[in-house]
Amino acid sequence: MAIGALLIPLNAYWLTWNVWYAIALTGYESLFGTAIFILAVLVGANSVVARWRPARALAAGELLVIYVMITIGTAMCGTGWDWMASLPTHVNYPFRYATPENRWAATVHPVLPYWLVVSDPVAVTGFWEGNVSLYGPQVWLAWWRPVLWWTSFAAALVWVFFCANSLLRKRWAEEERMAFPIAQVPMSMVQRGRGLWRSRSFQLSAGITAAIALLNFTSSLVPAVPGIPFTFDYHPYVAYLRPWSGIRQQTLWYSPFLIGLCYLIPLDLLLSLWVFGLMHKAQQVLTIHFGWNTDTWSGPPYTDAQAFGALVALIVMVFWLDRNYLSALLRGALTGRGPLGDDREALPHRLALLGLAAGLGYLWWFLYRMGMAPLVATAFLGIFLVISLTLARFRSQLGPPTHEIYQSGPSHVLTLALGPRMFDAHTLACFALLDPFTKHQRSNPSPLTLEAMKMGESESTLRGLAFPIAIAAVLGALSLFWANLQLLYPEGAALRAHTPAVRRAGMAYGSLHQDLIDPAAGNWQAVIAMGGGAAFCAALMVLKLHFARFPLHPVALPVSSGSGIEGYIGAIFLAWLVKAILLRWGGQRVYRLSMEAALGVIIGDSLTQCALAIVRQSLGMTT
Repeated sequence: MAIGALLIPLNAYWLTWNVWYAIALTGYESLFGTAIFILAVLVGANSVVARWRPARALAAGELLVIYVMITIGTAMCGTGWDWMASLPTHVNYPFRYATPENRWAATVHPVLPYWLVVSDPVAVTGFWEGNVSLYGPQVWLAWWRPVLWWTSFAAALVWVFFCANSLLRKRWAEEERMAFPIAQVPMSMVQRGRGLWRSRSFQLSAGITAAIALLNFTSSLVPAVPGIPFTFDYHPYVAYLRPWSGIRQQTLWYSPFLIGLCYLIPLDLLLSLWVFGLMHKAQQVLTIHFGWNTDTWSGPPYTDAQAFGALVALIVMVFWLDRNYLSALLRGALTGRGPLGDDREALPHRLALLGLAAGLGYLWWFLYRMGMAPLVATAFLGIFLVISLTLARFRSQLGPPTHEIYQSGPSHVLTLALGPRMFDAHTLACFALLDPFTKHQRSNPSPLTLEAMKMGESESTLRGLAFPIAIAAVLGALSLFWANLQLLYPEGAALRAHTPAVRRAGMAYGSLHQDLIDPAAGNWQAVIAMGGGAAFCAALMVLKLHFARFPLHPVALPVSSGSGIEGYIGAIFLAWLVKAILLRWGGQRVYRLSMEAALGVIIGDSLTQCALAIVRQSLGMTT
């Protein structure tokens, strides 16, 4: 825990620098490359210690605890788009960009909770223009209150996810035997003896991947050296060619890391991902062709609303199928005489239920104190918990390369279905402030806590996970603020206005201003789309339950609507094709070697890309 606590601020600073200056380590993927890099360095150092001082070497479970802490810390600050990474920019943006023309001072400022924003002119000016000492008393006095309150909110969310997943772990991990594809990477890395690191297929694939990454890095420095492109931008071919211009994501990514990550996914789920991804693209093209819409990022076919409906249907059906387990669990937790033992769980069932209730109670009070209406706060937390548990479910079963769930958060769903005019100004302001937590879900910590329990289960350390995860959540949030302020006060954020953190804040407060001056009514078409997504997902679930050989799996439906999966669809198809051929004709030994090669591609690419990012940072190579 001490090693993990020391590494979290360093990792946060590294990631934040890349978010603002290089956009090299994005954290968009489900598996964080920086966490794999740090774990690989620790494994290497630990092997040296084990050779000379065996008693001082870390056990596999201890290495995994450090990895879990790093992933939780990374989730807080991985990208400028996801979770709370844009929060330092978010809390002072409306005071920097208020002008007489937009009248934010009259419309936006009065409805913002003073204890969660930074409005001091010196602190705001220094953040955006630089040349102000971060450690001056006026700056610290402006920041300390919002930093502590937002840290408590983020930590409470992680605690709620941990408690909820500890109640569901046995059912999903042991009885239903979820595959946990992503967790297999760190678990394979910490094995001692003649394990992954000594595999020839692993070494060969890692070496080839590293050589390709070095070649592309050299090509970026010396254009005369040819590189190997891993993106294909077909925007120039369709930008003015209707209806194909309606496709949302017009770039394909197929890096070695991505293909290796996709190869870990079960075969039927790989097939479902690219089939549903193509289905969503077809919807976008058809709505443009028939003139139903001119911008597929909003309006018909409402793929984001369909994804939310599918999310709700999926978790409802999962809970219905697990109803006997859940009723026995609740009965045992409340009476102490249930048939389900909790000796091996991360938390005793009764403590997990109490912790879940206490965490939700604190979050509800936090939202209410922000200014959110009581019923809206209840709906907000209910929707957020449903989304987070569903993410944990299909990540443990599917292991998608990314789980974006774009614009399916509680704020967007409520305003889309009911309309902004149904909410008061303070509630709309709460929605805007919470936008960093709700708009994208690629680094939502809920699946990470469930994966931590899977890794702890393999090392019999489940009961010791609560404390390191709590430390990581608090320290990760604090480190996010510290890293942003440390980097931006000397130079100023205004020079980096093109970065996601600034653009996202601008979109959130622009929407808030529009909703305050001209609130729209609810969108019945979006509600129908939610119902359609739920009905389609339920039908797929029924087919899968009654016909075991039915090729499409409903768990892949919600995540396939995101622009991330749309961009990765080529890599997903390639991984599916290779895996299907090897399973059909290669036999068990060839398949085992191919899995080791896939792990080599993932780890080799992570190590090389992170090492090159350090080189770029040391040389001051910025975008």
